[in-house]
Amino acid sequence: MEQLNSFLEFIKAVFMVTFSQLIWLLGILFVFGLLLYAFARFTRVTYVKTAGRKLDIFLTGWIGTPVHEMGHAIFCVLFGHQILEMRLYAPNSDDGTIGYVYHAYNPNSVYQRIGKFFIGVGPVIFGATVIYALLYFLVPNRDEIFDHIHAQSQALIDNGVGNFSSTLTMLWSTVKITLTNLFSTDNFGSYKFWIFLYVAVCVASHMELSPPDIKGAAGGLITLVIFLLLLNFAILGLEALGFSKMFGSLWALIKIESYASFINQWLAIMSALFVFALIISGLNFILSYILLLVYNLLRGKGFVNPIWV
Repeated sequence: MEQLNSFLEFIKAVFMVTFSQLIWLLGILFVFGLLLYAFARFTRVTYVKTAGRKLDIFLTGWIGTPVHEMGHAIFCVLFGHQILEMRLYAPNSDDGTIGYVYHAYNPNSVYQRIGKFFIGVGPVIFGATVIYALLYFLVPNRDEIFDHIHAQSQALIDNGVGNFSSTLTMLWSTVKITLTNLFSTDNFGSYKFWIFLYVAVCVASHMELSPPDIKGAAGGLITLVIFLLLLNFAILGLEALGFSKMFGSLWALIKIESYASFINQWLAIMSALFVFALIISGLNFILSYILLLVYNLLRGKGFVNPIWV
């Protein structure tokens, strides 16, 4: 019985370590990815219920859709998937498709199967990066804006995404300061700022993931979870049996936690990108909803529920 209890404790430790690693490595992506998806979804639903889907496609889609599809394509290349066909912007009134990336992969490759997750959520990651690039090249006081976001994002990583109270406080503080700096008098006088605002809104409007995107990402996530479970089972098992001592100091190179400092630096950067993209996406939704609601009320159509189609 004692041996069984020890084995069960070992299995519990494997699952707990794997869960903590997933929260650490992907928690930022899950939290902000969900929020970015929600804002894009609510914006799209508001367009459909008021001015119609075509206005959204032609007003923002000609920029936002290519960025969305490029997000898929880039991760296809990074994870070795073969791109069979790609259309960056091809509105189809019959099935509602605006663009697409058809790709194939080797189902026997764990790396390519894990890649399905990142390919699925690629538009969120790439879209946030594009919005930051727009800030960098087009907004005069870019450093003032992003320095504060990056500092707050580093604090978020240090405190952990599970601390919801500090996370909400950080987000609210960042939103207020960012909007104040972004909509400054000097920026209003720059034509580049208005280009930034329009293109950023186009990108943010199309960070919504389609059902196939979500399905593909879910399949890749399952593979990633299984891979980490097996990896941790092997690592913790070797440590429990004492075989890890044979490797000496080299054993640390095998454990993910040994790279915590490097990983946290990248997580802080990605967090900062997501925070800024979230501010733009939220602003886009609020302004779009107000304008389209007024339009709908003037037509006598009443209020709009942006959550459900």
